Amino acid sequence: MSSRALKKLHGKDDLAIIEKSLTSTKARKTNSGANSSEDEDRSEEEFVSTPKKQNLFSLVLEDEELSSGNDETVQEIIPNASKSTKKKKNKKKNKRNKKLVEEDIDELLASTGSLPPTLTTAISRAGDSFDPLSIQLKNLNPENEMKKKFGQKVVGENSRRRQTHKTYKKTVHLVTPDPGWHPVTKTGFEMNLVGREGECHVFQIEHKSEYQKIQNKFWDAVDSMAPENLMAVLQLHAYHIDTLLQLSEVCRMSEDPQMAAELIERALYAFESSFHPLFNMTTGKCLLKYKVWENRGFFLALFRHLINVGNRGCYKTSLEYCKLLLGLDPEADPLCALLFIDFYSLRSDEYTYLIQLYTLWKDSRNLRILPNFAFSVPLAMFHTSQPDTPRRTGADEMLQESLMMFPGLLQPLLEECGVNTEADKSINKHFGEHKQQRQPASLRQLVHLYVGRTGSCWKAPECIEWLEANVKKCCEIGESNPERFSQLTSRGYSIYRGVAPPNVCRHLLMSDNKKAIADLPQEVTSSSILSYDPLPPADTVRSYDRQSNRVRAVSNQGFLSAFINSLRPNFDVNALMAEDEEAELDGAAGGAGNLRRAGAGLINAVRELLNNIELVGPERDDEDAQLPPNDEWD
Repeated sequence: MSSRALKKLHGKDDLAIIEKSLTSTKARKTNSGANSSEDEDRSEEEFVSTPKKQNLFSLVLEDEELSSGNDETVQEIIPNASKSTKKKKNKKKNKRNKKLVEEDIDELLASTGSLPPTLTTAISRAGDSFDPLSIQLKNLNPENEMKKKFGQKVVGENSRRRQTHKTYKKTVHLVTPDPGWHPVTKTGFEMNLVGREGECHVFQIEHKSEYQKIQNKFWDAVDSMAPENLMAVLQLHAYHIDTLLQLSEVCRMSEDPQMAAELIERALYAFESSFHPLFNMTTGKCLLKYKVWENRGFFLALFRHLINVGNRGCYKTSLEYCKLLLGLDPEADPLCALLFIDFYSLRSDEYTYLIQLYTLWKDSRNLRILPNFAFSVPLAMFHTSQPDTPRRTGADEMLQESLMMFPGLLQPLLEECGVNTEADKSINKHFGEHKQQRQPASLRQLVHLYVGRTGSCWKAPECIEWLEANVKKCCEIGESNPERFSQLTSRGYSIYRGVAPPNVCRHLLMSDNKKAIADLPQEVTSSSILSYDPLPPADTVRSYDRQSNRVRAVSNQGFLSAFINSLRPNFDVNALMAEDEEAELDGAAGGAGNLRRAGAGLINAVRELLNNIELVGPERDDEDAQLPPNDEWD
């Protein structure tokens, strides 16, 4: 072990003890008649001499040096008191000193028979520490994950092209700005530090007066149901968050995922350009409250971005974004990131992380009663264990308990995996369709969500074989001990008797799982749901209210307006057709075709606008017009 590593793990005090031990060892060797040259004796004396004052800045760089794997000697540990005019001779002495030091340290450690207590404690603490919300900035770039999967040559061409045309001076981590994007100088909003909660800093996004005017224009544009009004808002402010979110949904529903993803990335780019200097995404200790209305756009953009990244196969990157989303408001979890953090952990082979997360939060966050954790955690334990081991036994027991608590999940999962069990009477008796029908609606939502999202993780032959073996064990328990089986099933049903909480409903709406959305409560589906602010919390906090100059929508909507209105999940196309008294039934198909064509035309207009947009500020009075351009958003 090198002296530099020992210094890092021990500190100055422990290193001094080792140096004294080395000194006594050298003294014994000298008394026993060991022959050494004057140069070697002088170098030994130099090693035990009082070291010079350590450079504090070097401590900051030591972590990076250790991680890089360099095996260079730290100069402060071996100060050279003599100044020789022959450089080659000094280099040889330094190399000989380094070798002697490392050999003597290894000899000392070997003589003790074990690691020093301080070193043992440091290693133990490093193994025990686990922060579920900490992230690494390099893992937020999907190109890094794609390079690992497909190689530098496949991904490197696009990266080099972006670097060649890069015109942005500020470093950003959430997205990679496209060369065609307008640089963000002033966004019109800022992030401020508003308080502390324990070890965490609490931040809040605040809109400036000019941005508030743009926001009111956006609300008027949404009420008017006229897409040209949304385009006008984007013309005024190319990085207006809610407009980007709204138009992204338009593109997604029009089957243009590339444009939808780009609009979300633009929103994240604007947010990161306004971060507070103390806002550190990597620690999980910087909070944004979802109940503050101005903060919600960041949550929604992160949610949609991580799904877009996952659709590209970059599951490790999506997992990092999921941690970031959960860490912004972990107590409330307003978009219920816990419902898909298991999926991205499984798909990115982060089995240990999922197991540690469950172990840490299973009681405090009630993870044991969520179907996704009840099935994904034993699957992760299966992947990290060998047959006939305690971990495999624990995985079997947990999966069996989950199957008996949520029996209605098995048949949809097997159907998703292409397994037919109609001929098995025992499985139909204990896990048949009647079990699905008896499930409460709130439980059925989570079952459909889990199967539709995570079913692919169970399709491996070894996973299917392991699942079938545990299903047979459950059937045996159902025959030999039916009371235990029924008690676990009743427990699972009783937990989900009530209505799903708002954060779960938001997650379902934004996940776009049709089967899960179909079971949403009536009070949710009957309300007006906006894509830029789905199901706002009852305790919403606003720094300003909307102005009263609203524009009422005309009753006879055009196809573009109808397309914008169709963003709402409760949109009824039949009701829209009924409003037109002159519409005929045979024209419905043609109307739908026109609606799709109108949506495609709108997307083309958005793309053209973003490519040719000019940053034009809102109208000002004469006094404000005299201000310099840099004061636009002040």
